[in-house]
Amino acid sequence: MEHLNSELRQEHRLQAEESIFLQVAAGSEDGTESPVMVVSHSMDISASGLQMVVDQPLPIGSIYPACVVLKKPEGRFQLIAEVKWVRPEADQWRVGLALFESEDTDIEQWKEVIAVRCTP
Repeated sequence: MEHLNSELRQEHRLQAEESIFLQVAAGSEDGTESPVMVVSHSMDISASGLQMVVDQPLPIGSIYPACVVLKKPEGRFQLIAEVKWVRPEADQWRVGLALFESEDTDIEQWKEVIAVRCTP
């Protein structure tokens, strides 16, 4: 399990508890099986990543569709996230996710909203 050194961070991180929906398994094409979702909250967020707490560890390197719901300003963002690190924390796991630059996502709008929130 990797740990991020805070000195390596190049972006401002906001401590924020926002809702996160991570699709960890796709549903069946015929609709008989629903996608498997992990629903949690963020510990902190930035323009290119976030940390969340989950009940089970996620495999490092896994890439998942994610939906982050912000309270202020209110918004819903469809993103793609890669698990960069996982570490145990009490009876849960803290997970570091990197957000991908990807077409058909809301990454540009996400970065704009986070930039505004980081401005004093």
